[in-house]
This record gives sequence, C-alpha cells and structure tokens, in this order.
Amino acid sequence: MTSNESDRVKKAYDARKKKGWSNRYPLYQKGTLHEMQWRERVMLSMLEDALGDLGDKRILDIGCGSGGTLKPFLKYGLKMENCYGVDILDGKIEEAKLALPSMNFACCSAEDIPFEKNSFDLVTTFTCLSSVLDNNIRKSICHQAIDMLRPGGWALVYDFFVNNPYNPDVKAVTLNELKSYFQNCTCRSKKVTLLPPLSRRLAKYSLALCSVLGTIPLLRTHRLTMFQKPL
Repeated sequence: MTSNESDRVKKAYDARKKKGWSNRYPLYQKGTLHEMQWRERVMLSMLEDALGDLGDKRILDIGCGSGGTLKPFLKYGLKMENCYGVDILDGKIEEAKLALPSMNFACCSAEDIPFEKNSFDLVTTFTCLSSVLDNNIRKSICHQAIDMLRPGGWALVYDFFVNNPYNPDVKAVTLNELKSYFQNCTCRSKKVTLLPPLSRRLAKYSLALCSVLGTIPLLRTHRLTMFQKPL
C-alpha cells in the first residue's frame, strides 16, 4: 500500500477512535448480533462446501484488526497456531497479540506479508477492501491473497457493494470488480446482511421481521464471495 493511502487509512481510523466509534456496534446490540449470526451461518455453509473439515487448515486474515474476525474460527475447529493475521494499524496488532498470544500476527501492509507464500488454505478479508479507495491497491491486496494461498486454496471476501453516502472514507466493492482482481479463479458469491441502519433499528422490536426483510435481495448490502486458486 502506498504511503499516502496507508496514511489516509490510519487517519480515518484515528478519527473513528477519537469519536468513540471503535466499538460502535457491540454484539450485545440485537441488530449487530443478527447481522453477525446471519453472516456466520452463510459463511460456514460456504466454507464447508469449499474446504470441508477446518481442523487442519491454515488461515490468513488480511486487515485483521485486533483479531476479532479470526477468533470465531477457533469455534469452527481451527488451531490457534494455524491462524495468522496482518494489519497496518500497530495498535490493533498489539491488542491482537495480547488477546490471542498463540496466533501469529504482523504489522505490515498486504504487499509485505512476512509469512510463507503458497501455504494457506484460506485467506480472508472482512470489510478491508472497502477501506481502501485506490483500486490499484485493492487489486494488489487481492493478488497478494492469491499468492499466499496454496494451489486449490480459497480466498473469502466479505464487504459491502452499496455505497455509504455518509462515510467518505470507504467505497463499495462490486462483484465485477472482485472478479477482475481474481481472474482465472472459481467464484462463489452470496448476498447477505440486511441494510444495517434498517436492521439495527428494527431488531430492537422484532428479530423475526429482520429475518423476513432479509429474504428480499434488494435490501441486502453485503456479499460473501469466495475464489478458488487454480490447482
């Protein structure tokens, strides 16, 4: 990642922290929990179809933050020592190392990952690409994800494809864009996540209504997309 884009991302996250938005949507909020559980159900189904038993698999999370997106994989059967994460925010990496000391973390850009290439069964990014506004850097991150995967391994991208007009620090990630970055890879994709502002308001009154509205494709804003590296 170029120094200008890296600095911009760091400043954006610093601004969020100063506003007290670092943990703006905790899991005890019904809307946030509903979003996470729905995503988790769909993701686990996709992972089972793609990789089967995760017990002996190695995972790398690009943009791992403090390890919050890696930690659930322990419930899915992965071993701590087989979990790796990278992020450009050194404070987040320090938090991850303290919380999950047996995992492997590095503070670096996606282009400078210090772990062995062609060695991971799964590489993930959760709302990481949307934080990067430069399409060339997005492309570089995705190409690095492919390089880190073993032949036949899978990349999993969770991100939104509908722009947020209230946040100029992020940009939607379309399926066609992703396909252009992961050329020659098998693709599987599913729309998930009910429009978050709607979901977070409605969930206070009716989780059942959230589930019903979530069946309407036009009200979904995110995708879970998987790409398989050719053998």
